[in-house]
Amino acid sequence: MLTRVCLAIALAAAVCAPAAAQVTSESSVPRISVADLKKALDAGQVTVIDVRDAESYANGHIPGAIMIPLGDLEAKAGSLKQSKKPLVAYCG
Repeated sequence: MLTRVCLAIALAAAVCAPAAAQVTSESSVPRISVADLKKALDAGQVTVIDVRDAESYANGHIPGAIMIPLGDLEAKAGSLKQSKKPLVAYCG
């Protein structure tokens, strides 16, 4: 489950700051390792967003992750902006 933290903090930045949404290359997308994500989760330092569909989420997800399908992310941007913690999104 934690093998691909694909969008990481860059996705959250793109949602919360539209200017940041213009990522020019995959190498410019900030990433977080699984080990660092686990540490941050254990310390309550991040909000995790699962951007997969409801069926995938129901089949298994990171405990505490909020399900917001990728297609709904823009509509939920307002509520995500209120988060005081860094946002980490994953898709697999």
